[in-house]
Amino acid sequence: KNDFGVWEILVKESIQHASRVKISMVTAEGERIERIPAWIKRAEPNPQLGGLYEGVFWNPPEAYQFKNSRPVRPKSLRIYEAHIGICTPEPKVASYDDFRLQVLPRIAALGYNCIQLMAIMEHAYYGSFGYQVTSFFAASSRFGTPEQLKQLVDEAHGLGITVLLDVVHSHACKNVLDGLNCFDGTDHCYFHEGGRGRHDLWDSRLFNYAHHEVLRFLLSNLRFYYEEYGFDGFRFDGVTSMLYVHHGIAYGFSGDYNEYFGPLVDGEALVYLQLVIQIRLAIFSSF
Repeated sequence: KNDFGVWEILVKESIQHASRVKISMVTAEGERIERIPAWIKRAEPNPQLGGLYEGVFWNPPEAYQFKNSRPVRPKSLRIYEAHIGICTPEPKVASYDDFRLQVLPRIAALGYNCIQLMAIMEHAYYGSFGYQVTSFFAASSRFGTPEQLKQLVDEAHGLGITVLLDVVHSHACKNVLDGLNCFDGTDHCYFHEGGRGRHDLWDSRLFNYAHHEVLRFLLSNLRFYYEEYGFDGFRFDGVTSMLYVHHGIAYGFSGDYNEYFGPLVDGEALVYLQLVIQIRLAIFSSF
């Protein structure tokens, strides 16, 4: 147990690239549970386990070397929103390479100077389009490898195109075995416990933005995609759900100021978004 109250262990033995890994722990009640590491950089489905996702230790012997620098921030953004999996007319789930080779040149030719990639963080349910995230630090394996995503971003920069990532920090998939839900065996490791930690419309879990480790996890998540993959900025999904205690469910905004301020606002989520802005100013100064 470290100084922050978090349990950790250092594995000194060498772990081979592409090894399947998991965390096995015994709860205070004596139950043994197994989880995908929350900070895992790759997760893949195992057909022998009914498609259940497993953690993969991703540490290739040769890291991808970026060839192009980030483009200068455009004075006026012309944004092309895209989803990797549906970027092809063929009846298949498209890949990072499909997008890079077939779609990226068209985007540049049409005069766009920015791409917004719809959520690519790993999601077990493909029908969610990436908005029911199970592994936040893992780019979806169904589209290819991390190196292929890096090459996509790199070549976009070479064309003078800024790349934004759709980020889902408003909620998380409720999956337990291949998600963050009940990570330590409790209802409230990353999320609020009870009803406050559940989104009734999306059937998902809601983060506890007042928890130090949740802030560390989410803010590090942004920095990771900026530094590891070269993304230039982010578009946040589900902000209305974050900002208001009613999450926008069955609620219509008429324009009355009392609907936008006061007790309806989730102060903890608001502070998190303020921290995001400060982090953006401090870390992403090159954009």
